[in-house]
Amino acid sequence: MTTSNSATARNRVELPPMPREGEARSLYRQIPLERSRLHGDDLVFDREGGFGRALAQGFFLLRIPDGLDPVSGDRLANEFYRDRAGDALDPFRGFRDTEVPGDYQGYFDREHDQWENLYVERANWSLLPTEVAELGQGMADLGIAVLRAVLSHLDVPQHLWSTVSSGLSDRRGHQMLAFNHFRSQKATRGCKFHRDSGWVTVLRSVEPGLLALIEGELGSVDPVPGYFIVNFGSSLEVLTESLPTPVRANIHGVVSTERARTRPDRTSYVTFLDSDLDGTIYRLENGMAHPLQSVAEFAVQEVSRTYDDAGVL
Repeated sequence: MTTSNSATARNRVELPPMPREGEARSLYRQIPLERSRLHGDDLVFDREGGFGRALAQGFFLLRIPDGLDPVSGDRLANEFYRDRAGDALDPFRGFRDTEVPGDYQGYFDREHDQWENLYVERANWSLLPTEVAELGQGMADLGIAVLRAVLSHLDVPQHLWSTVSSGLSDRRGHQMLAFNHFRSQKATRGCKFHRDSGWVTVLRSVEPGLLALIEGELGSVDPVPGYFIVNFGSSLEVLTESLPTPVRANIHGVVSTERARTRPDRTSYVTFLDSDLDGTIYRLENGMAHPLQSVAEFAVQEVSRTYDDAGVL
């Protein structure tokens, strides 16, 4: 049974209830993620067979390159939802009231989640502090390099890369920074179990709380100092699902955060890498790219299920 008649719909998944933070620590084991680094254009894994395991799990760790400092992003994630106070942190604040032009952008207060978000696409990164925009570009470049390495590893003909990714493989496409604050005072889930809708997501997180449903089993995807967490999105899963080695966009979500008053809330930020809304979703079969659906339709299908209160995906 599928979720709709769409050519890109996956099998319906009954979602487990999202546990609270303390429950998750006691119930779910840490998933041993593969560690990797970029060496020129090559994505190199520390262990033999690591590339294949990363594609199957849908998550892996990517070493943060020298010269790419995540501190400015950490600061914005900690401050974007606060009012300006007339001090040195003001450039990182006041984004609840900042108008960001474009679809799926700006500040969002999620009805069913502890999540509140700030989404800003690359064309609007001038609204952010300069060092944050530079960090976002560095993270986007890493994610695009990962995408190119995956397509190469799967022997996808290079002349198809730009077509199937709507130019993302050539550093175009949709490059979005998203900052997340999980409000512990809000008695609900952290965020719903979902798949990311795009190609590659590069995540900066500094504490546990992310759970993933891998091969039917929930486990904890924990950060490691010096590494980003990378996961694959639905566009890449749909593209490769008929290949001998398909890429999995595994289902994940964030626990309900619990905090004492003296301890800061959980925050994180990501770079989402996607096709432009006027692009097309493809599936590869027999060396050919078959168009399935517009990216705009695919986005509505995927994103709407990310923020609803249903117990299925």
